[in-house]
Amino acid sequence: MIDGQIHDIGQVAATISKIKEQLEKMTGRTLQQVCIAAAGRVLKTVEADATMSFSNETVVTNEHIYTLNMLGVENAYDILRKEMASDDVKFYCVGYSVKQYYQNDYPITNLEGHKANTIRTELIATFLPDEVVDGLYAAVEKAGLYVANLTLEPIAAMNVAIPEKFRLLNIALVDVGAGTSDISITNDGSIIAYGMIPSAGDEITEALARHYLLDFGEAEKMKCQSTMRKQVTVHDIMGLSHKISSEEIAEVAEPVVREITTRVADRIKELNGGKPVSAVFVVGGGGKMMGFEETLADNLGIPKERV
Repeated sequence: MIDGQIHDIGQVAATISKIKEQLEKMTGRTLQQVCIAAAGRVLKTVEADATMSFSNETVVTNEHIYTLNMLGVENAYDILRKEMASDDVKFYCVGYSVKQYYQNDYPITNLEGHKANTIRTELIATFLPDEVVDGLYAAVEKAGLYVANLTLEPIAAMNVAIPEKFRLLNIALVDVGAGTSDISITNDGSIIAYGMIPSAGDEITEALARHYLLDFGEAEKMKCQSTMRKQVTVHDIMGLSHKISSEEIAEVAEPVVREITTRVADRIKELNGGKPVSAVFVVGGGGKMMGFEETLADNLGIPKERV
């Protein structure tokens, strides 16, 4: 995989199969279905709204709300087609988040059970090209799994890491994976924006590999161990053994960490209306690199303890 996109379906399927087998041994169950959290450098995010009117005052049901949201997603897709200047756009909606519901033009958190003449939604829909989604499906099916659900990586991370009671605040979640750093931002009780940059943990690993003359796997091991140990032992491609302090590894990685955090901070500001957020939650392996949180705080201009 490169930048969150599958390049070799067979190799990715083999990795999924190994993980599936390990989980089956741990749980004593045969796994048949999978939920996917997708990423990708070609992610498109669109804001849209939709309105439903009733001939008489009507009690709003879950079915009404679902239909309303689907109308919003359809409107978002139409906006995407116009932005791409083509009717032949082949994108797949991988997730959406409601920013605000309205009952007779008044903001409301949950429409269900309320009486209304009109209901409206404002939402953010996210799309990936069909070929990216097809690659994800092909890889898991080759591993003997059926896709039960597809969502977006920052949506999945947000649901795990930031409870709804915190979403009143202007907070960013940054999921630093291998190929992409995925960003979501909350404010006033809802998710207001999604974004990503195609830079993350792999760039740090590659910098270490070049500096210490290591293969990618050994450099990845070095990076991970440096976050937990004071000293790491590695073997370079010449077969020589080296003991290196975690502080030195952090110094070698610092220029790349600074470049990634600068890009993340710039994207956060762009998504947040040109200003920094009040706090940031960092998840994902790449974000564990020594100095990552402090450098991100510097680039955003917020106190270090708020990252």
